[in-house]
Amino acid sequence: MLDVHIPQPKPWTVEYSGTVLSDHPKRESNWQFFLRYVLRHKWSYGTGVILLLATNWFAVSIPRYIGASIDLLKEQLPQHQGELNTLILLIAGLALMMMATRTLSRMLFFNPGRAVERDLKNEAFTQLTHLQRDFFERHPTGTLISIVNNDINGIRALAGVVMLQVFNITFALSLTPYKMWQLSPQLTLYCMVPVVATFLVSHRAIGRMRQMMKVRMEELQALSSHSVELLSGIEVIKSNRIQGWARDEFAQGNDKLLRRSLQLARIRTLVLPILGYTDRIMKVLILAVGGVYVIQSGLSLGEVVAFLSYATLLAMPFFSMAMIFSSFQNGILSIESLRKILDSDIPPQDHQHLPDAERQQLFSSGVSIRNLSYTYPGQAEPALKGISFDIRPGQTIGILGQVGSGKSTLVNCINRHLEIEPGRIFIDDYDITQLSRRDLRSAVRTITQEPFLFSDSVVNNIRFSAGDEESQPIDDVLYQSDLQDEVDKFPAGEDTLVGEKGILLSGGQKQRLSLARAMYTPSKLMILDNVLSAVDNDTERFLLGQIFDHMQSQSILIVSHRASVLERVDYILVMDQGAVVAQGTHRELLERSPLYRQTWQLQAAEQQGQEEPEAQPTRPSKDEEPNL
Repeated sequence: MLDVHIPQPKPWTVEYSGTVLSDHPKRESNWQFFLRYVLRHKWSYGTGVILLLATNWFAVSIPRYIGASIDLLKEQLPQHQGELNTLILLIAGLALMMMATRTLSRMLFFNPGRAVERDLKNEAFTQLTHLQRDFFERHPTGTLISIVNNDINGIRALAGVVMLQVFNITFALSLTPYKMWQLSPQLTLYCMVPVVATFLVSHRAIGRMRQMMKVRMEELQALSSHSVELLSGIEVIKSNRIQGWARDEFAQGNDKLLRRSLQLARIRTLVLPILGYTDRIMKVLILAVGGVYVIQSGLSLGEVVAFLSYATLLAMPFFSMAMIFSSFQNGILSIESLRKILDSDIPPQDHQHLPDAERQQLFSSGVSIRNLSYTYPGQAEPALKGISFDIRPGQTIGILGQVGSGKSTLVNCINRHLEIEPGRIFIDDYDITQLSRRDLRSAVRTITQEPFLFSDSVVNNIRFSAGDEESQPIDDVLYQSDLQDEVDKFPAGEDTLVGEKGILLSGGQKQRLSLARAMYTPSKLMILDNVLSAVDNDTERFLLGQIFDHMQSQSILIVSHRASVLERVDYILVMDQGAVVAQGTHRELLERSPLYRQTWQLQAAEQQGQEEPEAQPTRPSKDEEPNL
């Protein structure tokens, strides 16, 4: 029997890591959220604002000198040639300075916009790597991809072009009317009539656009999520010949997105012409009213020409307003969407970490499970019922049970993929619910029956969690996982790419590559959750020998529904319907557990029936392999 030791929660000190996740104030407004990132680049934005002010000042100064030049043309030109040349040079100089300040101001606004996008993407991805299973159950992968890759572009535009145009329009709509007022207050008031009318018409349309853009963003996220789901199941779709159904499913969401986009386009085609024709209406008013003033000698011809130039300068901001309003609304909606990720809760203990010395000592006395029960949310029947056992350093523990007996649930409780109540699982004297997951998983690693492989080489998939140090030669690990012969036949050997999620490998090859990863990177406690379910009996026997003889972890917890896998372990727990119904060594369970004995006998008979009548060739040792 296992030792019974009930640990007491240990008072422990923590050190805080340098990066604190999800530290955003939960009740801040979207503008406060946005400004926190903008203020990181305040010097760039501040300099850009000054240059924008200079750009607009140069722009509103040029029409005045153009008007003065035209008035000189009415005089005796030879007598004013020098003055005219001076005005021309002054106009050219102002134009060149305006070009320079405009270019620099755009750089000073657009570059921070890209930097804000980078910061948000990095923080969103970091947050996603720390959020737990319940979050991903509520938010499909496709939706999260759409938020990080698509929605965040709206924030980049808000931090770049929208910020620039807000200041640009503000300066243009203040300096230009001021210059017009200096020339003729009456004519300026006439010009304000179409401006006010344009604003009233566009205001209602913009509110409607915001509502529709929010719906379109949600539809785009749904389409992205559905696309990921369809592509993930592409083999099932092809094998069942339901490509037509998949195409129709995608087309339905795509058509909905198209209809929404067309509705937005119709509103834009209404608003944009109204804003675009504002300057034309002002020019007609200037020619009509200003012409009367010229006849009555109230204005000179040059001043009317200057007024026409100012009308163009005044109309440009209104023309830009349509696009800016659209980008502004899209940016605010993008912030709301992104905050689904950044504002999600991460347990406080995941921000707190043990000192390095204490973390290195984790698992010095093992893991203790005490009266553990677990019920999945929304379920009435518990998946685990009163589980209690210990895992000591140096032990190899086996868990046997049929599908649905609670084995994987138990594993997910031990490694904290599932949230449990305090006081049920301890590592040494620490309650695991009070440890950060980083600290816990520095000592406890899990290899599942459905391994995830990156679209990288065989060797990099083995090494990815090992850091810079090589724990043992790759050739040894490949042999121990029964992959050496197959990898040698790959086009590039161990540098062969395995494809997305290991799509170029068979199910058994994926599991053996995952096992090679476990053998290459040792841990204090290695949990092997049905990692041999996709291999044949002969390969299973070989791999079991390698696991018991070469696994570098201090302790091993092997979970399986095959009794043959557990014959060599130190201690076996038999699970049925979420409870431990028997425990002991292999021999003890054969004598006193009918369920274990029946399972072992049935599987032994099945295995004998599958074997060839003639003797199976024995697998040579590594030293006898001719090609190694």
